[in-house]
Amino acid sequence: MAVPDPKLSLAMIVKNESRCLARCLRSVQGIADEIVIADTGSTDDTIRIAQEFGAKLLNFAWVGDFAAARNSGLDQTAGPWILVLDADEWLDEDLGQEILRFVRGQPAVGLVKQVNDFRRGRQTFRSQCFVPRLFPRGAHYQGRIHEQLISPWPRAHLGGALRHDGYLEIQHRAERNVRLLAAELERDPDNVYFLFQLAKEHNSIGQPEKAFACLQKAFALAPPGDPLAPGIAVDFLYTILDLKKFEQGIALVARVEKHLGDYPDYFLARGLFFMNLVRSHPAKYLSELPKIEQSFQRCLALGEEKRRSSVLGSGTFLANYNLGLFYQAFGNSAAARRCFETAAAQGYEPAVALLKNFSGG
Repeated sequence: MAVPDPKLSLAMIVKNESRCLARCLRSVQGIADEIVIADTGSTDDTIRIAQEFGAKLLNFAWVGDFAAARNSGLDQTAGPWILVLDADEWLDEDLGQEILRFVRGQPAVGLVKQVNDFRRGRQTFRSQCFVPRLFPRGAHYQGRIHEQLISPWPRAHLGGALRHDGYLEIQHRAERNVRLLAAELERDPDNVYFLFQLAKEHNSIGQPEKAFACLQKAFALAPPGDPLAPGIAVDFLYTILDLKKFEQGIALVARVEKHLGDYPDYFLARGLFFMNLVRSHPAKYLSELPKIEQSFQRCLALGEEKRRSSVLGSGTFLANYNLGLFYQAFGNSAAARRCFETAAAQGYEPAVALLKNFSGG
């Protein structure tokens, strides 16, 4: 794939990625002129696959530092523009065309919409976040884990999506990440970003009590205007719900309500929280019942989030589905069916399955 004078270089770090590396590299064919891969100790077919795609391979001894590994690959690229991917990611066609357009423009960091498949309980969901992955030569990474791009250029959003399914195979990576994040927090115990990320790792491997401790501290430290604050509040509310710490959830909602009025993910979590709160003790919490319907309707009024991290469906099919469950529980079969039909039309399979056995209306 390499060309004598590359315009765009792909830089990656890998280890034992034979499951998905070929899919990733196929997605950049015709987009990247050069592939540079730093391998940190693969023992499967990763190296053979990389060679089949003409990659320039570097052997990088793992030192427990993702930024160091990333920067080793950047140092070996030749193009004036660099695209960074992980092996469990792949470009959709629209993103590929956006990248080609972007590198013909002025120097800037391209923010790519990463679409992540993940599990919560027994269900698979899809979330989005915006990550800086395309940039001119001269930037570098900093941070042992969840490394951050350091650059002097402005940032701009690209169209299209970067698909990612690595969260579906999280166990061994989460355990490694917990160790690295804990080490970072020993050096910087009040770092809100690391606390937030450590909470995510604990939740991913079924340790909600540990996640709760991290989120409680992160929530106390992050001011309302912090870009991380909405995500922290939402994850904190879900963790509180998992642990059935209902009184703390009521206090959290009271504190964040005025700051998150335009965030559908918050109102989805709020609706689920009040649904479970009322169910836990109907006589005690009956006055909170209207907040369930109000929350899901607010999700639908806001629609899908466009610029922040979000679980896809928070402003559409997830809200419709849960609103339908609410109506069904209170005997409003016609309204429940309408909600389920809308969610099904929006592609939500649990709604499709539910409608097959729906007896109301």
